[in-house]
Amino acid sequence: MKLVSVQIDCSAAERFLAYVDGDGSISSVWNHPGYEVVRAHATLLGRELTADDVSGAVAGEETGFSGVECLAENRDEIVRLLDHVRANESAWTDLIDRHLRRVTPDADTSDVTIHLGVGYDVGIGIADGAYLNVNEPLFYGRPRQLLYTAIHESSHVVYERAHGAIASLGPDPLASADQRDVWNTVVHTEAYATYAPLELRRSDGNVGECDHPICEDYGVLADESRMRALVEEYDSFRERLRRESVPRKTLFARLFGGSRLPYRVGCALVTELERTEGMAAVREAFHADPATFPEEYGWALNRYRTDDGLDSSHG
Repeated sequence: MKLVSVQIDCSAAERFLAYVDGDGSISSVWNHPGYEVVRAHATLLGRELTADDVSGAVAGEETGFSGVECLAENRDEIVRLLDHVRANESAWTDLIDRHLRRVTPDADTSDVTIHLGVGYDVGIGIADGAYLNVNEPLFYGRPRQLLYTAIHESSHVVYERAHGAIASLGPDPLASADQRDVWNTVVHTEAYATYAPLELRRSDGNVGECDHPICEDYGVLADESRMRALVEEYDSFRERLRRESVPRKTLFARLFGGSRLPYRVGCALVTELERTEGMAAVREAFHADPATFPEEYGWALNRYRTDDGLDSSHG
């Protein structure tokens, strides 16, 4: 078994703050490996980021680089958060290691780097590494939320290394002709990324304990009626993709916004798989074909379906 070599690297945030303070250049930020992860992720979603986008966003302009709002006001919170991470880095990397290996003990989990930077999305993970935005109010006063998010994004790293699934869909998967493959693959990776920190959240007593969509991903698991509604919505959209193509904007919104179906329904699926079949089944399903995962394991959602909707092929 290959052990995890998890690292948390704060230097992207340090460079960004130095640039904002006038003590560094935009090129020192732009060429940092953490921002290389950001650029690669943006390219994957059909976006092109430039260094001018970053400098323009810092100057208050509306550009393709987000996540820098209220940076001056949040500065003290960011510094406290980075100090907390540095003080707890050894314990945190051990926890991230443990929760990755719990789910994917045979995956390529070597040299997982989690970059902490400023700007872009709350968190992302691709084969080259993970990136988290420390200019995120979810983390202020709640540093464990950053730890849970680090586990989530690191799960994407080992998933992509195991499958190469997202990269194989091309430079702009949302424009792919086979939208069902895109949907199924995102459901598979987000199901496992959302599930990966669940055990730690439960042991911390921190399941849905704050007003944020990420926290709500876990809060809904205990609400049977809401889960039934989400599974109905999930089934309905998958059936729509069987019949027709949808606009790119619609697919993006259904994947990553609104009801967050890949996260919430996906996590419920893996959670039920663990409850009924055990961790061996969870680990086996991680290695399933991403394009057929929802069909192969869709039966795990049947507890949330009405009697006339039960259908093991209706994932």
